[in-house]
Amino acid sequence: MRLLLLHPWIADVAAYNFWVRPLGLYALAEWAWERGADVALVDCLSGFPAPGRFRREPVAPPEALRGFPRAFARYGISREELRARLGRAEPWDAVLVTSAMGYWYPGVQWAVEEARRRRPGAPVLLGGVYPTLWLEHARREAGADRVFPGALEAVAAELAGCLGLPREPVRPRRPWYRLGLHDGAAHAALRTARGCPYRCAYCASEKLSGPFAPRGASEVAAELAALAELGVTDAAWYDDALLVDFSHRLGPALGEADRRAPRTRALRFHTPNGLHARLVTEEAAPVLAARFATLRLALETVDPARQEGTGAKVGTPDLERAVSRLRRAGAPPESIGVYLLVGLPGQPLEEVREGIAFVRSLGVRPHLAEFSPIPGTPAWDEVRARGLLPPDPDPLLTNNTVYLRRFAGYPPEELEALLRSVRHPLP
Repeated sequence: MRLLLLHPWIADVAAYNFWVRPLGLYALAEWAWERGADVALVDCLSGFPAPGRFRREPVAPPEALRGFPRAFARYGISREELRARLGRAEPWDAVLVTSAMGYWYPGVQWAVEEARRRRPGAPVLLGGVYPTLWLEHARREAGADRVFPGALEAVAAELAGCLGLPREPVRPRRPWYRLGLHDGAAHAALRTARGCPYRCAYCASEKLSGPFAPRGASEVAAELAALAELGVTDAAWYDDALLVDFSHRLGPALGEADRRAPRTRALRFHTPNGLHARLVTEEAAPVLAARFATLRLALETVDPARQEGTGAKVGTPDLERAVSRLRRAGAPPESIGVYLLVGLPGQPLEEVREGIAFVRSLGVRPHLAEFSPIPGTPAWDEVRARGLLPPDPDPLLTNNTVYLRRFAGYPPEELEALLRSVRHPLP
């Protein structure tokens, strides 16, 4: 059997390439290979520099976004380029489409449409974030023959049965980078673990990824060494909890990778997901300062009650210590940024302003993360209890840009001024 793995376009009012890579499809490719299938990958977001801009094509907005003062667009390769890549990937027996943000679902619809156009008889199966969070909507609207909500491990038996593949491996596992799936880009992404041991009120990590499941340090080291040999210069860590058990996971993995392939010492590392400030220990700080070009710490808010209510994973003193340790270890201030949330239910703008001022007082840059309500989380329940969204909302309305401006209740001029304020350079 030959499977086409399809990574669809982004459909949004804004998008930027912060190291986007289809890690879910890589894992799916490894799983399918073990069960005797051949795989081909077509990525609508491949071929663009990171960090950098995607190709942007304005399209008519969906009904739910009519009147929203931002142009709706398709981000990624052109339709013509997708059709050419699909042609080069032929033949295939089934199409497996992933999805990232639930509110990007029009991109899924467009990609499914193109795959069907190319091979009308091949079944189309959909997994990933969208059907996991919006199952009935995905069944009704995505255009796929079957949808599979949840992590791969949770649906593997059903998926194997649907595809006619053995449930158990029939040949040794082969990592994705040995399956010819790397596109030659200078950037890559990887994880040391699936899931997260924390339970933040606004996050659906466990629902999306399953329980926290670390990889072995040697496995991570092998991937790093292979990426360096493939010519990768920048690697982004997609972990939700990269620094958990640093002395047994990330630390040893980096050391072993350097021994396996000296070229890994030249890799520039990035953390698009916020690091847990409490875990920036005296042991971890020198490694982070020396190896990471982009360090993002997660504070979320300076309000102690809200810190406690959203998960209690970090407090203001934790951030102060983390920044101090990184600076003493030699991290330049421009490499360190701190995420603050804006738009949490009941969160006043003054709280965000206080957070911005505090982060700037540490000599590092604040970055505002616009809250997006995610079904199945405590924060979603609070949004619904407050009546901030319609009773049966279209997933498009949970887009962070849309939700913040249409439903969070902030005065538009004040909000935009606040968002602009974080762009000011550090003193």
